[in-house]
Amino acid sequence: MGRVNVANLQGNAPDFRVTVDSESTLNTKADVRITGQSYHPIPTPPSNAFAKRYSPLYPFTGVNNTDGTSLLEPWGTSGNQVTMSADSSVTDSPVGGVPLKMALSGGNDPYTSTYNSTSWNVVEARAGEQWTFSVYVKSNQSGGINAQLFLFEARDDGTYSTYTEQVFNNIGTSWQRLSITRTLNQTDTRFIQVRVDGSDGGNANSHVLWWSGLQVNRGPLQDFTPDYRIDQTKYARHDQTGYIRYNTTEKRIEVKDTSLVWDDAAGSASAAGNFPLGSVGPGGGFTVGEGANDTSHQGFTHNGMRILHEGLRYNDGQAGDETLGATGNTRPFLDYISSTSGSDFAFHTGHTNPGNVSWPQYLAVNVSERRYGQVLNRIRWYKHANAIGNCNIWGTNREVDRNNFTDTATNWTFLDRVHFGGQGSGSEGGQRSQNFSNTNGYRWYMIEMVDINSSALAYPNVGSRGGWAMYGVTFDNT
Repeated sequence: MGRVNVANLQGNAPDFRVTVDSESTLNTKADVRITGQSYHPIPTPPSNAFAKRYSPLYPFTGVNNTDGTSLLEPWGTSGNQVTMSADSSVTDSPVGGVPLKMALSGGNDPYTSTYNSTSWNVVEARAGEQWTFSVYVKSNQSGGINAQLFLFEARDDGTYSTYTEQVFNNIGTSWQRLSITRTLNQTDTRFIQVRVDGSDGGNANSHVLWWSGLQVNRGPLQDFTPDYRIDQTKYARHDQTGYIRYNTTEKRIEVKDTSLVWDDAAGSASAAGNFPLGSVGPGGGFTVGEGANDTSHQGFTHNGMRILHEGLRYNDGQAGDETLGATGNTRPFLDYISSTSGSDFAFHTGHTNPGNVSWPQYLAVNVSERRYGQVLNRIRWYKHANAIGNCNIWGTNREVDRNNFTDTATNWTFLDRVHFGGQGSGSEGGQRSQNFSNTNGYRWYMIEMVDINSSALAYPNVGSRGGWAMYGVTFDNT
């Protein structure tokens, strides 16, 4: 291996170039600027590569699509000197899901049979890359027993060439997170594989280990995430995997495939692989155990989020258009600011003369791009004295658009019916807070505004309708 230390590098010839092959890297000690480059790696968010193929939270069973086909494969279903199972009686995992139970037989060298085969290739990898395997574990022994982690370098045929292992002592009855990190060094490495073990010796058939929240990530240890976003290795070497660029002449984004020829079909693939559906209702909600984010958050929504709306931009104006009427300082729907001035309404609609507004009205908000959605369960809304009344709350993980987002029967899961005061309810500029029943993750939430009735009505009943107005609204997770 050679090394070149460069302070300033400049080429005057038109075809001057610096070439770095796929097994080499460029390292800098300070900021570096490259001008006139034909491509540039796209930065990607932290990602759990284990979730590209297997379920971090339901390893023994995996996760299926709604049609019964496999979304995430099972992992760790068999082993040496162990009996493996899913243990739904253990409900205290720090990350949710159903832990993988490893009941030791009492023999030496207990481990999962999750290596030395293409069936257990976790993610593509190459020499020079650093990878970390982490997992939560606890035992049934208050005095503690030992556990081990393995991270293997595997060839194209799935056989391993070398590995890193580490023994962890005194695994007791409280969950702890273990991790090992390896910098890959074999030129024929194409994948990594992982394994969890009990102690090499001194086991008893009464010993049990539980494993939960398995994660494989590029680089050093990261916070746990159940999501596989983008495999960073796919963007590390454009000469092996293709790349994209912006053509300033044609004013378009162009895509080259792995053979470095233009891919005319780029962009035609379905989004279903990146935005899957869960099993909860027509909207395909995901449970927290399946990976939905349930972190508490006040004021989760904001004006930068994508929205779809229908029937919310009309009032008493001369042509029924809000911008021509009394709301001279119209606020964005998600601008969560109180006021007592009618010129500041975010919502002003429902009138029939003039206006001729259709009922119900709709506001859909794309709150997250998380693979398994975001849990939200409360709406806070600053109100006008003549407020909206009964509203239906919906959630979906379908990729709704302008043409289909009001089709609640097909595209949405019904969550709850809530009430925000209705006509003549007073309290100009006051906050109305309504919790709604929801424990599942969705990427879209929608408020369907059905009437201005002064009393709450059970779904699907509808009361009186007419003109109404409200200030900004926000969603929370409590």
